[in-house]
Amino acid sequence: MESPLRHRIFTVAFFSLSLFLLTFPPAAMADAISVQISNSVLTTASGGTVTFDGTVTNASGSDLNASDFFLNFFEFDPLLTPTQDLGVATDFLIPNNSTSLEVALFDISLGGATPGSNFSGKFQLEDSLGDQSVTQIVTVSVLGSTPISEPPTAVLLLASFCAIAALLVKFRTILL
Repeated sequence: MESPLRHRIFTVAFFSLSLFLLTFPPAAMADAISVQISNSVLTTASGGTVTFDGTVTNASGSDLNASDFFLNFFEFDPLLTPTQDLGVATDFLIPNNSTSLEVALFDISLGGATPGSNFSGKFQLEDSLGDQSVTQIVTVSVLGSTPISEPPTAVLLLASFCAIAALLVKFRTILL
């Protein structure tokens, strides 16, 4: 028969070791998939569309087709409509441990927006195996500048009265 003290020591040691191992996070691994945007800020006119190009790196452990990837879009302004291009019109193979050529990843259509404004949103690439890339931010800028407001009518009226008064004073001194 086993002594109760020995059983307690074993139990305490087992739980201590388990707790010790659980406090350390697992070793960080390289991203299984990643996406590199060519230009994260694009400009268009109000009502226009921009296309974000880039490359996709596959280190998932298996060959994947472009149609095995999908993009998650979030935190976009309601004026922006993102649409995936990657793997939709044409499908191509991205072998394991390789990077694709530069391709159109997604389009963003812009609704009616004020000239000079900027809109940002986030996206993330995911594959059919459940691997996810790092979240990235893209920005769409609207062509044009923000209109400069006109001065209020009362200010213009006051300025014109001051100008007229100054002219009257000047002519009065000339006539006297």
